[in-house]
Amino acid sequence: MLARIASLRSSSPSHGTAKLCRSCLCRHLSTKTHYDETVVYKYASQKIKPVSIGQLLKYRRLPLSAENILDSVSYSQAELPVRLAKRVISFHRLPFIVGTNPHISQVYNRYYEAFDRLHAFAPINDLHSEWEFSRTLEHQTQLLIDVIPEIAQGFLECKQYMPREERTAFINDLIRSRIGLRVIGEQHVALSFQFRDEQKAAEQRPDQHAAKSSSTDDVWVGTIHTKLMPARMMEQCAQLVQNMCEMHYGTAPGYYVDGDINETVSYVPSHFEYITCELLKNAFRATVDFSNKSGRSSHPPIQITITKGEGYVGVRIRDQGGGISKQNMRNVFEYSWSSVQETDSADDNGSTGQSMAGMSLQTNLALQQGLGGPIAGLGFGLPMARLYAEYFGGSLDIVSMEGYGCDVFLRLRSIEGSVEDKQI
Repeated sequence: MLARIASLRSSSPSHGTAKLCRSCLCRHLSTKTHYDETVVYKYASQKIKPVSIGQLLKYRRLPLSAENILDSVSYSQAELPVRLAKRVISFHRLPFIVGTNPHISQVYNRYYEAFDRLHAFAPINDLHSEWEFSRTLEHQTQLLIDVIPEIAQGFLECKQYMPREERTAFINDLIRSRIGLRVIGEQHVALSFQFRDEQKAAEQRPDQHAAKSSSTDDVWVGTIHTKLMPARMMEQCAQLVQNMCEMHYGTAPGYYVDGDINETVSYVPSHFEYITCELLKNAFRATVDFSNKSGRSSHPPIQITITKGEGYVGVRIRDQGGGISKQNMRNVFEYSWSSVQETDSADDNGSTGQSMAGMSLQTNLALQQGLGGPIAGLGFGLPMARLYAEYFGGSLDIVSMEGYGCDVFLRLRSIEGSVEDKQI
């Protein structure tokens, strides 16, 4: 086995060797039977049936009916196992030594479990079965939320065994697929809970509920908020990141929100929150680090400007954190690259080492799960934020003035109206 690993390190596998590696990897990864593997390949061979945003929004008129929920679960039950099976097969195609990494293998097992649980349900045609499926779907979706830290650690440990382009392609596909799985799965789960909440409210106050439902539309359609206020969300996210910065460094810059602060947009709040928190963490961290480096007595505030265009919302985050060098600008959207790692490795005096010092790789990855992560992470924040922004037709760009600071421009398309024909 050691000789086998050594040969993999020293040379790229031939075509025939690659086939052998994938076969060995398939046997190593799967703890299931040959029959179960056959089922996975059968589902993976099916074509994905995209759903448009307009279809996800078609239940915006309340109240929801049993027919609506059964229609929604029918698509989820048919589509999600196919997408999960394709992810399982993508792990089989990794080089042997990469696929056997314990972190990557653990992510594989989560996808296999999710597929195994969801495809086992018989066709659903009643609300009781739908509820059982929805609770299972909710559980499996939660298990897949935290796969990125595991994947990050796995590829950091194995990056010498795969070309950068192949690693990037695999991670991009995994994240895009993960977003689609979550949008479809969480949308149905949210609709299922929403339907039962409405039924309960109707039983308790039938007259009031009927009057409310007939006079107004609820702002929530599953996980989509049709009147999200970006300024309010930015206030909440900035406060959260400021508190994190204060806890981590013992100091934090102020911030203010200006521009079109009363505008609304139709979007998925959790996506908006993830993107903006990642951008704000970079701005707050850079500002404090540059103040320490330059000897500034106080931190300049972070400026957050909201703009509203035709069918989109724009967010500019401006900091005075010293900017990004021309050399590093080429790397900011690369996975596993971090300006903190660059700074820490270049600083022999340890002046900025406080950001990561005393924390193992495992600790940093564990802390990076969700929004409560470290003030600076492991190089997955920016590329993931850009993927999230682009998923619904948006964009993320950075303009750096080295020695001064950065302007980050986030443009998000309004889900309702402007991208209803977008398919996921």
